[in-house]
Amino acid sequence: MSKSNDLRRNEIKDKILTRSKVTMAVREYLDQNSFLEVETPILQTAVCGAAARPFYTHHNALNQDCNLRIAPETYLKQCIAGGFDRVYELAKCFRNEGIDATHLQDFTMIEGYCAYYNYKDNMKFLREMLQHIIEKLFGTLVITVGDKQVDLGGEWPSVSFRDLILQYGN
Repeated sequence: MSKSNDLRRNEIKDKILTRSKVTMAVREYLDQNSFLEVETPILQTAVCGAAARPFYTHHNALNQDCNLRIAPETYLKQCIAGGFDRVYELAKCFRNEGIDATHLQDFTMIEGYCAYYNYKDNMKFLREMLQHIIEKLFGTLVITVGDKQVDLGGEWPSVSFRDLILQYGN
């Protein structure tokens, strides 16, 4: 076995372990904040959840065409409408589109909803969740990106899209 194969194997192993740690930290944070993890159908009879092209399949026992889900959005929103205040899913999703090294046709996404949250509540919640995950992974909120130290602690600046366009869009 060559050293390059060993390095590649260790790189793959590290990615798998990191993904597992991220998944555990996400679940831990959401569970601590009273979110309920639910599972929604992967096989669906109507295309819904995003404006992507679906994969189609056929359910033999029902003699019915189905598609693989694009996103869990519709079912999660039904849970909210049905009386659950906070729900999420780490969902395997499928989109019949392009593929490259950073874009796969099947992927895992997290989607969640909280009744009565507005966009400011969501921004704060997401920042705190990301800080929780980063601290779990790295043991600190000060991380190195390239040759720079980035402090992800505390409040993050909030800038409107309009202001960014005015500032950077000429």
